Amino acid sequence: MTEIVEQKIVSGCKNPFRTFYIAVMHYGVWLLIFLRKEQMQMKLVLAEKPSVAQSIAKVLGAAKREDGYLEGNGYVVSWCVGHLVELAQPEAYDAKYSKWAYADLPIFPMDWRYEVSAGTRKQFGILKKLMAREDVASLVCATDAGREGELIFRLVYHKAGCRKPFERLWISSMEDVAIKEGFENLRSGTEYDALYEAALCRERADWIVGINATRLFSTLYGQTLNVGRVMTPTLAMAVMREAAISAFKPEPFYTVQIGLDGFTASSERYKKKSEAETICNGCSVAIVTKAECKEKTEKPPALYDLTSLQREANRVLGYTAQQTLDYTQNLYEKKLVTYPRTDSRFLTEDMAHSLPDLVKMAFHTFPFPSVDNISIHTEQVVDNKKVTDHHAIIPTKELQKCNLSELPKGELAILQLISNRLCVAVGDPHRYAETIIELDCGGTVFSAKGKTVVQDGWKALVQKNDSTKSDGNVQTLPSVSVGDEMTVSGTEIKEGKTSPPKHFTEDTLLSAMETAGADEMPDEVERKGLGTPATRAGIIEKLVRIGFLERKGDKKTKHLIPTHKGTALVTVMPEQIQSPSMTADWEEKLLLIEKGEYASEDFMDEIKDVIAGLIQNYEVIRDSEVLMSKEANSIGKCPLCGSAVEDKAKAFFCSNRACKFALWKNNRYFASIGKSMTSATAQKLLGSGKIKLKNCKSERTGNTFDATVFMEVSEDGKTKFSMEFENGGKRK
Repeated sequence: MTEIVEQKIVSGCKNPFRTFYIAVMHYGVWLLIFLRKEQMQMKLVLAEKPSVAQSIAKVLGAAKREDGYLEGNGYVVSWCVGHLVELAQPEAYDAKYSKWAYADLPIFPMDWRYEVSAGTRKQFGILKKLMAREDVASLVCATDAGREGELIFRLVYHKAGCRKPFERLWISSMEDVAIKEGFENLRSGTEYDALYEAALCRERADWIVGINATRLFSTLYGQTLNVGRVMTPTLAMAVMREAAISAFKPEPFYTVQIGLDGFTASSERYKKKSEAETICNGCSVAIVTKAECKEKTEKPPALYDLTSLQREANRVLGYTAQQTLDYTQNLYEKKLVTYPRTDSRFLTEDMAHSLPDLVKMAFHTFPFPSVDNISIHTEQVVDNKKVTDHHAIIPTKELQKCNLSELPKGELAILQLISNRLCVAVGDPHRYAETIIELDCGGTVFSAKGKTVVQDGWKALVQKNDSTKSDGNVQTLPSVSVGDEMTVSGTEIKEGKTSPPKHFTEDTLLSAMETAGADEMPDEVERKGLGTPATRAGIIEKLVRIGFLERKGDKKTKHLIPTHKGTALVTVMPEQIQSPSMTADWEEKLLLIEKGEYASEDFMDEIKDVIAGLIQNYEVIRDSEVLMSKEANSIGKCPLCGSAVEDKAKAFFCSNRACKFALWKNNRYFASIGKSMTSATAQKLLGSGKIKLKNCKSERTGNTFDATVFMEVSEDGKTKFSMEFENGGKRK
């Protein structure tokens, strides 16, 4: 274009001044074209959910709604729907893997393959087109700021064949100001390559362990036995706990209590009642041998990370870990709390100046009974060294604008817990005087402990149902001196029994997962335990869903009890697969990969070595058929929970009673195309999620056609079918 303009102008030019003018015009035109091109360049922002994308688009000014995205002001904002791209199943590598066979193990893909999820093909297609648009010059990864969020974006980016540069949005709050600041401080996408590497290793390690171990034990024992890298060690802890409870034999014990001047003192425990009776008979006068009074300080509890919030919500409200995560995620997307999937319980120094106003707002939004004002010690919750990717969970300033009456009950309860904990965490320390008195009575040592509150401090703020509630009735001891003689006013023998270990609750199992293997790891290890704060809830829910654990108890307190199937699996499982310490070691190495301090190749080689050794060396447990009941009429695996699907009179039902999946034999969709849900059809659908059908008949026109029917299963067990015709086109 510039050449044409130049030629037209030059044709009439005869002197140097005109030549200079021509040159100026030439570069002017070039500059206009360049500026126009720059103006046309857009940034594609990819969020994890539609609701998050809408919040981001609002801040960026992308107000024009299109199919699957929003556009405007130099931005195109779109979203993923969960994991758009997932690891391919074994049969994608070789057709023989569609049948489970011991001889085909182990399965170690050389080149990993990924597939677009059946239910998200439309949105993936939209994203692929957006990435290919000429006016889209770069991308912004705006998925959740964590390992899984990074994986979701990268897999879509690579599957779409995109090579355009991208930046990373890393925020801990969905408030408008946080989003704005985040876009003003976008980071290079390459800064998170190590995080992506760790996410890939986690995903592929889970695939290798799950696919190979599940097929190994299922083929050897003739039934579907789901095995997972983190899931199985978690189940093993629950099974071991129940075994300890079953084996426990309570033993009686006896203590002697003596009454003195306004208080009681107790002896040590005795196994025989006769010993306690002898001591009672010899008690008349007690001599003080020790009298100590020390002032002690109890610091407020720290702010919540996700695991501590889940534990507290389970104790106080009876919520499952998954419920708490869901409620908190909803609050985050409503801009009322900060990012939930955090393992930190502290805030950063840059937040200190705004913290007092936030505390006051939380205090007035959820007031404490009989407390008019509170002290604010921000230094107690601020520590840069203890904050990793995200800080602790706290309410946001949006709290003051929120109409609390419009929030669902569960979200409101979680919001109050988070707000109350912020007020408590910055409160005054609790101070008390602890008195210990020891006495000699007839040659037996008796002791008494008393407590006098000096300053309530943060405990004045603790709600009645909070797990950090104040101590119960603690006796107040008189002032005594060593050598004082005290008359015994009465004696009493107290009988008790040793207590068995307690059944796991959601609270205590989360705690066990968090600390698993800690005793076997160096103190400097940063992350110990099974799974991460973001994944533990899902692991527990899957164990319940596939029938390995079940919840038993009243409405508020439910115990997690292993089923017969879960116990049987752990019984035949070798130590290396069910070992919490080994799995915790793997979690630590994933964290090191995140930091660029451990080679991903070494991690994957270790996983492969373990699985290869397992397959080579494992021997079937003798008489296992007594332990494990055979699954009758099984036609395949449940796509929702992995349990066996059984052929019953009216439908193909999942054998796991907690699962709602079913394929009804009088299926309306198949009836509408002149087909029926036979056992062979159900097997195909369960195996690959699709089936090719010939000579289907249109209910409307009567014409016949060939097509492939795809099956999608929602989380509530409902099935949805769609169709692709042999000559192209789709029908739902």
